[in-house]
Amino acid sequence: MSKKLILAANDFGLFEAIDKGIIRACKEGILKNVAIINTSKKSKFLKALKKTKTELGIQLNATKGRPILQSGINSLIDNKGDFLRSGRELMLNAKTKELEKEFYAQLKKAKESFVPRWICCSDEMENNPKIFEIALDIARLEKIPIRTFFPWQKNAAKARSVNTPDNLSEDFYDEPSITLPGFLKILKNLKNGITDIPCRPGSINKKVIEGCQYSWQREIELSTLVNEKLKMFFKEDSSIKLIKFSEIKNHE
Repeated sequence: MSKKLILAANDFGLFEAIDKGIIRACKEGILKNVAIINTSKKSKFLKALKKTKTELGIQLNATKGRPILQSGINSLIDNKGDFLRSGRELMLNAKTKELEKEFYAQLKKAKESFVPRWICCSDEMENNPKIFEIALDIARLEKIPIRTFFPWQKNAAKARSVNTPDNLSEDFYDEPSITLPGFLKILKNLKNGITDIPCRPGSINKKVIEGCQYSWQREIELSTLVNEKLKMFFKEDSSIKLIKFSEIKNHE
């Protein structure tokens, strides 16, 4: 069986510095998949991202920034109108119907600007069964692949005829794994089939440092993804093929 890699960036639309870094990783590096996070603001760099012909996905969000909806989602927000930033707070307070309303509002907003070709969630929220069910329903409705972490999710996707990668690797996170030697080691140990590796490249500034727990590491990821030695690795090693989410064909 061949080895195929889906390298997919999260968090486009969160901060301008992150957006600029992701665009650079698409233009100068090996990035082929980017998830757009939907908050009440719209990234002014989306047009530039679309020109890179990277495959765009929707990143459902209930932990970062402000929601799309202005009312009817009280269980998801604090007294300032921002999302509950703690995943624990969200899980303790969130009402499923309100999550569903907000996520479908995010889908509607996304489709006004681009065609979502795959779906994931912020902060691994899809590992909560009720959130995964909503995301899976959207994936089935839109006929797009979904990111999955565990066998129960893959089985649920299969039952709904929703495509998903064979494997997911969370190894590309923090040092030393996000350095060039660290990433090359991950690649050399890649499993057979299609492996989804989430990444979080970006430039940083004060807003990113203050607003993201994972901040300075983004520039290290970026430097790795645009490294000439990494690009040479994929040219010389024909055993690993970089693909897009839409190339998954679990179900015909």
